[in-house]
Amino acid sequence: MTATGGTSPFTYTLEADETNGVDNSSFKIDGSSVKVNGTALTEKDYKINVKVTDSKGKTFTNHATISVAAATE
Repeated sequence: MTATGGTSPFTYTLEADETNGVDNSSFKIDGSSVKVNGTALTEKDYKINVKVTDSKGKTFTNHATISVAAATE
């Protein structure tokens, strides 16, 4: 992930609300990357919220959907 605007350095966290971020527990933030947290994912759409905070405390949250498809043989 990258952030534009604001003042670096930036930190990234997963944030939940009533509709988005419901699948945050399946993922983790590692620096500026979203990674699978533990067990393998199953076929479905996962909803997450990523919040970026700049060095002055300004924040922005973006909703994202990660789609996992069945493996093809």
